[in-house]
Amino acid sequence: MQGLLFLSWLAFLGGRASAQLRGVQQVSLPAGTPQDSLGLADVLQEAQAVDDKAAAGIDTSPLCGLAIVVKDLYDVANYTTAAGTPSLTGNVPQNNSVIIDKFLAANGVVLAKTRMHELAYGVTSINPYFGPVLNPYNNTCHTGGSSGGTAALIAARATSAGFCSDTGGSCRIPGAMCGTAGFRPTYGCYDAGDGIVPLVASRDTPGMMARTVEDIILMNSVLSTCNTSIPAVNLTGLRVGYATNWWAQVADESNSTYEDALAALQDAGVQLVDVDFSGVQDYSTQYNPDITGYTFEMGGAVSKYLWRHNSDLSFYSLAADIASPTVYSTVQTSIIEKAAEAYPTTQDYINIISTYRPALTAMYNAVYEDNNLDIIVTPMTSIPTTPISATEPYTLFKGQYLANRDLLRVTSIIEPEIGAPGLNIPVGLGDTNLPVGLQIQARAGYDNLLLAVGEAMQEVLPEMPPPPPPSCTGCNPQALTQKVTYSGSGPLQNGQTTSAYTLVFEGTCQIKSMMQQSTAVALG
Repeated sequence: MQGLLFLSWLAFLGGRASAQLRGVQQVSLPAGTPQDSLGLADVLQEAQAVDDKAAAGIDTSPLCGLAIVVKDLYDVANYTTAAGTPSLTGNVPQNNSVIIDKFLAANGVVLAKTRMHELAYGVTSINPYFGPVLNPYNNTCHTGGSSGGTAALIAARATSAGFCSDTGGSCRIPGAMCGTAGFRPTYGCYDAGDGIVPLVASRDTPGMMARTVEDIILMNSVLSTCNTSIPAVNLTGLRVGYATNWWAQVADESNSTYEDALAALQDAGVQLVDVDFSGVQDYSTQYNPDITGYTFEMGGAVSKYLWRHNSDLSFYSLAADIASPTVYSTVQTSIIEKAAEAYPTTQDYINIISTYRPALTAMYNAVYEDNNLDIIVTPMTSIPTTPISATEPYTLFKGQYLANRDLLRVTSIIEPEIGAPGLNIPVGLGDTNLPVGLQIQARAGYDNLLLAVGEAMQEVLPEMPPPPPPSCTGCNPQALTQKVTYSGSGPLQNGQTTSAYTLVFEGTCQIKSMMQQSTAVALG
């Protein structure tokens, strides 16, 4: 397995350059969060180089040595790019991806690479090979995905920002689950280039997470090739679409937190306008089903990445070695073993690109135009995070077990299909003391408006409280796989299981002791 150094030393709290890196307070993080291929000495050396520039009178703005983390999809020279999958553990690129070069040119520093859902093909960051990413607010729960490691480190106050990627919500869902801001830009505004392990090239985009929208605006000014000028925004009179069909699907434990957030926005002058997005959602489900992009793009896109890196691997050999049972099963059935005559066919894919996607875009934009809306507000996820041992591939929601990819992405999948931007804003803790996130959406190309509104909203919303001290330190969390026997429909029968994973802790830690005591009490 890839050599991982758990960054218990990682305590970068927004300071800049090497002197501040050495002097920050040390913090403990829940095990299983980050991964690092170089180590502190290399980070300090890079930060020192920025300090040396500044000492020589060279302008080091705009980032001035700001050190942030990078999702393990991005190529960073001399770091391993494993994309969370066993076959790529020996993949050590000698060049940076285009967007990392842009970050470094702005005098940023790569602090570490972060764990993720295998191949970015999932929404929990439960990784049975490298270990699950634990949620800082409850170490038995997942972080959302696929960019869970980045979100967890930011939430744990170990870094101020980090790179993510978003194909169907992978920057925004972990933001909601971990209490961070998460931004998906308009498709094409961030250069994906050839140095990022792809998933669905027509939907993939690099993205950014941070504790605040203000920090995302800073990073966006460095990374985006689109309009980054932030307009002045007055919340008074701002017309915000309230998507009634999505707000009807919120879990009870999040309701009061959302109600307080929406009330705060209305008190600040926001005008909520009821709109019905069910027609757009139904059209997306019927004519732009998620599976088509993976079936027709994933194999070729990953093969191109491997070829450009002179790898001896083929997509087929990589797929055969996938460790996550749900990812393995989906890739095998939808790509490797798919019959040519089965849905989706090549013509189905052509129809989506040429007809259905443009029609969906027009429907989406019409909601804005017909209601004279500036942006749209939705719950980021219907539910907060859930225990790792009771999450994948099914999650219990309002008395029913639902496929978690569908449940967690219901409000985040439209934007990738039409290339529009989306932003998660943390709004506090729900009734179960788990983070709740609010999403705002805009039309493609309106990133600057979206970020300006997000910053103005965050100023009137409650500040996200920090997570409690981690209860999993000094141990090694593992997600052990088990066979899933539930079909996902109908009542759960005796002997059936809904989760592919059980969470265990190797070694000694507080949370393991608490679990053992709880079991002993139950047996007694």
